[in-house]
Amino acid sequence: MLYLYVVGGFGALLTLWLTASYLRRSHDNLADARENCETAWGNVEVLLQRRHDEVGNLIEIAGEYMELERDVLAGVVEARESAIEANSPEQVAMAEVEIRESIQEFYSLAEETPELRTDEKFADVRDSLQDVEQRLENRREYYNDDVHRYNSLLQKVPERYIATRRGYERRDPFEAEAKAKESFSVSERLKQTD
Repeated sequence: MLYLYVVGGFGALLTLWLTASYLRRSHDNLADARENCETAWGNVEVLLQRRHDEVGNLIEIAGEYMELERDVLAGVVEARESAIEANSPEQVAMAEVEIRESIQEFYSLAEETPELRTDEKFADVRDSLQDVEQRLENRREYYNDDVHRYNSLLQKVPERYIATRRGYERRDPFEAEAKAKESFSVSERLKQTD
């Protein structure tokens, strides 16, 4: 009879230990997924800052040549400032669409200025900006993948219960809202503000 109590007690302790280990591993998986999201977002922010710096350089160089196109430069500056002030991924996405569109408008006007087109510094900044854009797209994909994994974990059992008790919240991917996906023109926007 004593044998049954010992085996039963050992079985209960083993079950308790396995359950605790499973719950701890689930919590660790959630914490790792959350940290991966934070790291990926940090990488996106670094590239966004670099992009904003390059846009500032572009504006400085172009300001020397484009005396007549101050409105377009003002639009690029305004788009850059709104992108810098954005806090959440949704706000950043909206602001980044505006800055991308205003830069494209700026490039088309820059093509009409032969001196600017042939300026070596302008070409370097433009190439650097294109490199940053490409790297930014890659980082956005990594961030969105990490957010997807994290949000998927929040839907699974027992992670769902652990997340609720520990205050883990769903994260939004870096996607443009419907308004940001609409066509955008700096010229039209400048006309509206006049």
